[in-house]
Amino acid sequence: MSTSVKSKRKRASRAQKDASTMTLAMVSFFDLLGFSDRVENIETESDLRTIVGDVDSIRQRFEYRPTKRSTYEVHRILDKSVLAFSDCVITAVSLETEMVATEGLFDVLGSEIWEIAIGQSRCVLDGTFLRGGIDFGPWYYDKAKDLLVSPAMVRAYKAERDRACYPVIAISDQLYRLLRDHPGRKAYSNDIDPFRDQFSSFTHPKSGKRVRFINYLRLVAPSLDWQYDKATRDAYMALPRDSDKKSKIMMDGYGRNLVDFFERHKAVITSAHSAAQGDVKKKYQFLAKYHNRELRRFLSKRDDLRIKL
Repeated sequence: MSTSVKSKRKRASRAQKDASTMTLAMVSFFDLLGFSDRVENIETESDLRTIVGDVDSIRQRFEYRPTKRSTYEVHRILDKSVLAFSDCVITAVSLETEMVATEGLFDVLGSEIWEIAIGQSRCVLDGTFLRGGIDFGPWYYDKAKDLLVSPAMVRAYKAERDRACYPVIAISDQLYRLLRDHPGRKAYSNDIDPFRDQFSSFTHPKSGKRVRFINYLRLVAPSLDWQYDKATRDAYMALPRDSDKKSKIMMDGYGRNLVDFFERHKAVITSAHSAAQGDVKKKYQFLAKYHNRELRRFLSKRDDLRIKL
């Protein structure tokens, strides 16, 4: 084989490799509140290991380096990356996969937004509050070279820095418009349109601009399991397959999980507000108002679950 042919094949191989690392993606940047101070104040190896363990547990909330085959397959199909650094987590989902071609861009983006809401709610209930930004655009990530370049990530970071002044995950205006106006949304009737529940908003206290953020409470609450405990499941399984009582057991179990969800959410926000100093308290006052607003939607009669700071 001639040298020129070998050279051409090598160049083609490199080009193919570059193509596989470059894609259009939805990119999210999450800042872990309070972690930068913890990292700066590390004094011992034990302190460092504790931080590493905490960051590792948080990145797993967003399915970092999955070990379960089913999760790995989902990552492969979605061409999903999840990266973790000292006090932040970055996720990217390609918008140029077979999944997008098959399921449609609107549904794939909606599914990923729901996954982010799940991850955020788990972190909050563990006492870790996130502030983040999401945008879409070019994403180049070469794992072999540890090289990452992405305009979308830069914009997501700026959205977190400039727009998410509270512990929320803000979305860019262009991503909002993409979902709002996407043809795939027309497949849903008004009463089941998923877009309506994906986001909430507030007016930025300094810029006066409207900031839209992932409405994690409204997305997560309806998806809670009905199996409250073993007794609930055993009671369900003991009934005949066609028993009308099964639906009541499921509704009762879901209702108990819903109450627990809002109880835990109330507790972590109340605790964080109590520990905060000065203007930081405003962040949790915002979350308290958000909690109370969504509580009215799901448990309007449970005034005991309202946050009163």
